[in-house]
Amino acid sequence: MKRLAGRVYQTRLVALVVLVMAVLKAMYTFPRPKELSPSNIVPIGKGWASNTVNTVIFRHHGLVSKDGFQFGAYYGADGELWVVRRELKTDRVVLHQIHGPFNTTDAHNSISLGLDRLGFLHISYDQHGDTLRYRRSSRPLSIDAWSEELPMTGVREGQVTYPSFLMSRIGEGYGPLLFLYRLGVSGDGDACLKEYDEARRCWVDRNPCILKGTGQRPWTSNPYWNHPAFDKYGRLHLSFVWRTHATGKDRIVSNINIDYAFSPDLGRTWFTSRGRPLKMPITQVNSETVFAVSPGANLINQASSAVDSNGRPHIAFYSDDPDGVPQYQHLWFDGKKWRHSYVSERTEPFVLRGGGTLPIPISRPEVVIDDADNVYIVFRGDLTGQRMAVKRLLAPDYQPYGEMRILWGDTVEFAEPVIDRIRWHSDRVLSMLIQRSGQPAHDGEAPKRTEPIFIVDWNLVNGW
Repeated sequence: MKRLAGRVYQTRLVALVVLVMAVLKAMYTFPRPKELSPSNIVPIGKGWASNTVNTVIFRHHGLVSKDGFQFGAYYGADGELWVVRRELKTDRVVLHQIHGPFNTTDAHNSISLGLDRLGFLHISYDQHGDTLRYRRSSRPLSIDAWSEELPMTGVREGQVTYPSFLMSRIGEGYGPLLFLYRLGVSGDGDACLKEYDEARRCWVDRNPCILKGTGQRPWTSNPYWNHPAFDKYGRLHLSFVWRTHATGKDRIVSNINIDYAFSPDLGRTWFTSRGRPLKMPITQVNSETVFAVSPGANLINQASSAVDSNGRPHIAFYSDDPDGVPQYQHLWFDGKKWRHSYVSERTEPFVLRGGGTLPIPISRPEVVIDDADNVYIVFRGDLTGQRMAVKRLLAPDYQPYGEMRILWGDTVEFAEPVIDRIRWHSDRVLSMLIQRSGQPAHDGEAPKRTEPIFIVDWNLVNGW
């Protein structure tokens, strides 16, 4: 018996040694991702971190720059709203508080910023199917004086979610400020657009709403757009998914298909990728589907898009691979056809189920494109230890998977990339709001928590 026990012990010891050696070999055989050090880290203050209300990706302009200044906004430690102005040459930061109350327990209630051509700052915040909340600054490039809360036009402003100011590009300059938002609720909503008239200091509605999910039969839907993008010709590119009814008793989220349209005239008329005119409003029936995704395939809503030097759209998103594992993916139009590749090699499945904001193992991806048309996909996830990272896909073929760099060495938990897309366009600097953020399932209750907020800059192009 003693000999048998000794042999069992030796066998187990040998197996343990073999396992340890295999792990060590894997660690040193496969290179760990390199870090891309920031070029600048600017501390801002401590902010609300019980959920991702400060760090959700659908903050289209959570940071925005103009004339040497960068502007941002966040909810503070007690849920108060702070506006930030950073002087880019000196990194001098000034804060101004806008008084509430505000509901920070719902991560949908994020803050969106925009700048008109005269330099006035516009801000919308704290709404999830609620009446529009909107103000504008009293002086150009200033944050210390604001209007009271205002309507825009007073039309279609009763059930507003996902406020997005779009700074339209006309050639190398900028056109009028646009405002894109959802009217309605999940599974029963429209995407509507307004334009700001600086001369009259008023907003004008685009009629009808551009994407319509309400009133459809036999069931309704709602569109979720990826970050819109303007090309150098002034065309507005819009990609989007449709949310239908949840499936099964587990309420699995059913976002279906990636659809696309572009507008050459700031949202007045819309066309398919092949230049065919679209009848307005665009619905699931007449929309152009450029990548089919079936119901319940874990297609994420509100990802991102960008355009290359030829004015061709690139879309970053995630959904299931053929094995049912959610993967980051790259979809782009080469001028003749839409092309697709996988960007990640994840092995662990997960399921998007239930309502509200979810604590998801991977963030929604952000995407930017450099002057050589190389694509950079920014994300955090389980494959990076929940650290913010970037993958580079080289033009013109954008080979799958690419090469990865870690951007921020510490975990950000459930935070998503919130970038300054205007600064990327003007200076090719990736500037991001960084905060470690929790996220309870379905926007449930969570202990009060605060974490430091930073604005961090990277030189992606030369620093690689």
